[in-house]
Amino acid sequence: MDYESKSLERLVVFDCDIGSDDAWALAMLLRGEELSLPEGRRYKLAAITCVQGNTDLENGAQNALRILKLLNRQDVPVFKGCANPIIPRTWRDTSRFHGIDGFKDVGNYPEVNDLQGQLQQEHAVNAMYRLACLHPKQVDFLLCGPLTNFANCINLYGDGFLEKIGGVLIMGGNIYGRGNIMKCAEFNFMMDPEAAHTTLERVREPPLILPWEPSIDEDFHLTLDWRLNVLGSVDHPFVELLTRVERTMMVPRGIKKWLNPDAALAATYLFPEAMIAEQLEYHATVELCGVHTRGQMVLDHLRGRRVDTIHGKKNNVRIITHLNREPFRTIIAWTGFLPQADISKLCSSNMTETK
Repeated sequence: MDYESKSLERLVVFDCDIGSDDAWALAMLLRGEELSLPEGRRYKLAAITCVQGNTDLENGAQNALRILKLLNRQDVPVFKGCANPIIPRTWRDTSRFHGIDGFKDVGNYPEVNDLQGQLQQEHAVNAMYRLACLHPKQVDFLLCGPLTNFANCINLYGDGFLEKIGGVLIMGGNIYGRGNIMKCAEFNFMMDPEAAHTTLERVREPPLILPWEPSIDEDFHLTLDWRLNVLGSVDHPFVELLTRVERTMMVPRGIKKWLNPDAALAATYLFPEAMIAEQLEYHATVELCGVHTRGQMVLDHLRGRRVDTIHGKKNNVRIITHLNREPFRTIIAWTGFLPQADISKLCSSNMTETK
């Protein structure tokens, strides 16, 4: 089911493992509520559900509350979900790219202990199911972390959940076997391969997936210099915090490109026609047993060249293969309160930049 074709009034569940990348996506979704999007679409962020990933569950929930406070949005409920993958990992991510707390341990965070009632007692998996039941076909899921919460909701509630969900958008996986945490696996899928496999096998309508490689395409990335010295010049506490975080993460490593696939997925939800240069349909699954390839998303490139009785698999995903850079620059600049960022043309048209 194509989320663009459904009811114009949408609810969004943002499932995340908040580091700086998810934080930008969250801010974009919050600001996007103000907009009248192309074709009159509007939405409301109904819940933030947290999962282990960039940091542990507790730090991720605290980071969500910190971003909400900086943006003065203490009305949005936050739910803690799964602290561990479906099957315990036999390896450990030792890169600490996001530090221990997800924000590279830069400190001087806004105080959030005084917030009353924003951090919910209900488990994120149960909240996902409850919202889908209360608003059948109206809740869209933006999944920017490991898919543990979403897959456990499928496992726990089955068709009672799957038949009620709206659109599903996933940042994760890869299309050319290029990894960013293992040699052949993307971080979100590798952090819980069984959850990724379950999601792709069970979701009834093809989800829209933004894999790792389009985010690092030379035709898409923005420079770190622009991020830190242009967007980073904005005098706003949200931008100031994330600039400190990303400067600490990236400059010592000699990184020159600013990559943010989570924010790119959020931008695609807001402005799909402007953001997506190319998308293709495939049958996809996730490798669970490979010695070198566990966690890799595997696409069937032979689909259409075999007779159906031999092949037997239908396309189950829509894969974004190329993104448009300039619309993303405009959207992220607007998200970060850059004064000269003008998003009005994107709101009033369905213009698509050609690759």
